[in-house]
Amino acid sequence: MKLIVNTDRDESAERLAAMLADALAAKPALRLGLSAGSTSLQAYSHLVRRYHKHGGFSFRRACTFNTDEYVGLPAEDHRSTRYLMNAHLFYQVDLPREQTFVPRGDALDLDAECRAFDLLIEARGGLDLVVLGLGHNGHVGLNEPGSSPKSRTRLVDLTPSTVAAISGGERFRSLDETPSQAISMGMSQILDARRVLIIATGIGKAEAVSRMVTGKVGPGMPASMLTGHRDLTMIADSAAVSQLSESTIEDLT
Repeated sequence: MKLIVNTDRDESAERLAAMLADALAAKPALRLGLSAGSTSLQAYSHLVRRYHKHGGFSFRRACTFNTDEYVGLPAEDHRSTRYLMNAHLFYQVDLPREQTFVPRGDALDLDAECRAFDLLIEARGGLDLVVLGLGHNGHVGLNEPGSSPKSRTRLVDLTPSTVAAISGGERFRSLDETPSQAISMGMSQILDARRVLIIATGIGKAEAVSRMVTGKVGPGMPASMLTGHRDLTMIADSAAVSQLSESTIEDLT
């Protein structure tokens, strides 16, 4: 595991954008797994600016698979992952719409939607690079505590702490409108990815970062299962690593 510490959230998002631009330049047919957390979306905005201002990379041959979608939200709902990804990235660059895959949260048969999503990933040969946010309770994608490392794309019940965390954010403004379920890419697809980038910013993520890096590895802390990955980089700001010792930070940077 490698740790990159930045001054603040925006610098972390800029660093993630630079890493994605470099990855696309090195492999134009990149198969990407993408999260839609607030800092990830900020990174995509930086990525779009790089694309238009500096160039040097293209999305034309890439394909994307988003890690999760909330159940009950149609694609045109401004709170859905599909809507946010279209607005922040897909419609802003030369990425063909038919090469972007987001589970349908309003599918009539959610189990069939999950199976189809898995088959799409398999048909494309798996994921080259996955971008993840770190949840307060250690979830990645929306693989909540207790998720098996062998789990596949599936319907998940969100924990009360996750519902509370997202209910007062930019997507959902109250508990009443916050979904209680989501479709999440499984831990197996994430762990099988050739490269993983995880971003964590803000003092609210400090405990989760500490538990992921120094705590017990296992399903109780899904992000901890990534620490043994062959190519894992965490991009964090100084607040998010504030509970790590200086020696631990030095060992990882």
